[in-house]
Amino acid sequence: MPLRSPTFNALFSLMSEMQSPLTIVETGTIRNHLEKYAFGDGHSTLQFTKYVSDFGGEFYSVDIDPIAVVVSTMVCTREYPSAMDKVNIIESDSVAFLKSFDKPIDVLYLDSANDAELILNEAKAALGHLHSESCILIDDCFNENHYHVEKGSLVIPFLEENGWVMEANEYQALFIHKDRF
Repeated sequence: MPLRSPTFNALFSLMSEMQSPLTIVETGTIRNHLEKYAFGDGHSTLQFTKYVSDFGGEFYSVDIDPIAVVVSTMVCTREYPSAMDKVNIIESDSVAFLKSFDKPIDVLYLDSANDAELILNEAKAALGHLHSESCILIDDCFNENHYHVEKGSLVIPFLEENGWVMEANEYQALFIHKDRF
């Protein structure tokens, strides 16, 4: 399994510098309740739930699969029951959800389907909710040889054309806005 922790560590380091409480939005959620998947599939959902449990803020995880929503709600409730008033696990089309989202997004994590065009459309839908201090992390960007998909192939050039700078990359791509400097 590819190592994701360096980019997560970089993201959480940036989050520690931001003014709390944060609004975190993730596309794609936990898809398996078994412990062996805790550091692969859905790792981010648990990490973001832990973050709002420890530091406050709001976390939104959106997935089109109703079973994944049930599994995610169950796992997050089991692991962090006191955080569930700050955690919103929503069954919806990710692009529709992001278009209708009515708050600024501090952290955006794009990890829905293995579909580069969908990831691009999610970024486009979220762009108006992001600000100069926001962070964007995109999963599965540099793994074509392993999974035959690169979620970042379309969204990375789009973000760079719109003022976003790649801050870190290793399997995932972490972006901050050029105005953050």
